[in-house]
Amino acid sequence: MLIYLPDQKEIHPDAVALLRENGHKVLSGALKDGQKPAVEALFIRTYTRADRTYLAGFPSLRFVLRAGAGLDNIDLGECRRRGIKVLSAPGANANAVAEFAVMLTVMLLRNFRRQEALLRSGKWRSRELMGSELAGKVVGLVGCGAIGRLFAAKLAPFGVRDVLGYDPYLDSQFLKKHGIDKTDLKSLLADADIVSLHVPLAPETQNLIGERELALLKPSAVLINTARGGIVNEPSLLRALGRRRIRGCALDVFEHEPAIRREFLELDNVVATPHIAGYTGEADREMSLAPARELLRLI
Repeated sequence: MLIYLPDQKEIHPDAVALLRENGHKVLSGALKDGQKPAVEALFIRTYTRADRTYLAGFPSLRFVLRAGAGLDNIDLGECRRRGIKVLSAPGANANAVAEFAVMLTVMLLRNFRRQEALLRSGKWRSRELMGSELAGKVVGLVGCGAIGRLFAAKLAPFGVRDVLGYDPYLDSQFLKKHGIDKTDLKSLLADADIVSLHVPLAPETQNLIGERELALLKPSAVLINTARGGIVNEPSLLRALGRRRIRGCALDVFEHEPAIRREFLELDNVVATPHIAGYTGEADREMSLAPARELLRLI
């Protein structure tokens, strides 16, 4: 099978080696005349937009391998229409993202960004910026999949008071087994001290958190998004942050990556990172190996 990597440096070399060891030809970079029609599998990461037009250039395509969990950069409808199987790596980066979300939570509660700015300017800590602890807080999970549940488990030793979960696809009994109390989105936003987003970007989650939802949050609440940027309406979030309507937020993802609204970086109640929650050596390797292994199992 001829497998094409539009951006080879985004795919772990162990996955490429595995495919080659099993007799498959793996190409990257510019394709020569005649190679594109022969490609049977694409191996992509986050920033290759496998939309209908892009997929049309590969008439023999049978598989799209996605090194990661999110599928929002792939036209799934077109893949179904053409019978192209999409193989991804659900859960491969769950631990990395959950760990990162815990770190962001603590940073927000301790006013890390503002206290660090004082130190860098030659000043010492500010009593007005004294932080708060995770113990006794109510955590709200918007999405209770592998990452959300693992995030909840990692918070348990901190002594949080309660973990609320909004997920229309999981029942209350299942969530209860994972220490999560199922609730509706409105109640979660109103009751939680920490709101962490763990849903995929899909039509039903686009702008899930907008003006009305942000207005439900406590002024002392923090919002964490390690999922996808389009889940939060960014202009609405900027207004809420600028007016100190909420305490702060941590953003690892943005609506139009790598371009971002620079206003987020100018606010001292925002912790911003460049989509690195799942960016660890361990997760990077597994996200590439998982779809490669699945391809080998299927063919």
